[in-house]
Amino acid sequence: MIYLDTSALVKKYAIESGTAEIRALLMNEDIIITSKLTYAEVCASFARKLREDNMGKGSYNKAWESFLNDWEVFTLVEVREEIFPLIHKLTQTHQLRGADAVHLSSALWVGEEIGKPLLFVASDSRLLRAATIEGLEVINPGKA
Repeated sequence: MIYLDTSALVKKYAIESGTAEIRALLMNEDIIITSKLTYAEVCASFARKLREDNMGKGSYNKAWESFLNDWEVFTLVEVREEIFPLIHKLTQTHQLRGADAVHLSSALWVGEEIGKPLLFVASDSRLLRAATIEGLEVINPGKA
């Protein structure tokens, strides 16, 4: 069971450093968890890649279709009031952006609910450092 931050999930659909690793990791996972916030972040990431010519229109359409199919099978975490205190704590303790605090608090909350920590997958060193300090095992696809 893993939690995917958007920075890692995008690598599944857009060819970049870590794409092979994230695809291999996901092939072996039955339960993939992410926040509902991920939808908006993937939309923005794909649009930016298209605008900046890092992804052609055909690749964009294929990536978007693949993402939509995957979205149906992800286990999604709501941005719920129960995690608001944790979001506050994490932003005070670590130098996290708002979306990163939502992802980390979501992963921690799910781990608490199921009684064991999740594997946290992201490609943001600040977020991964905070996740490690908070007791999660982490993977940064594309980094040894």
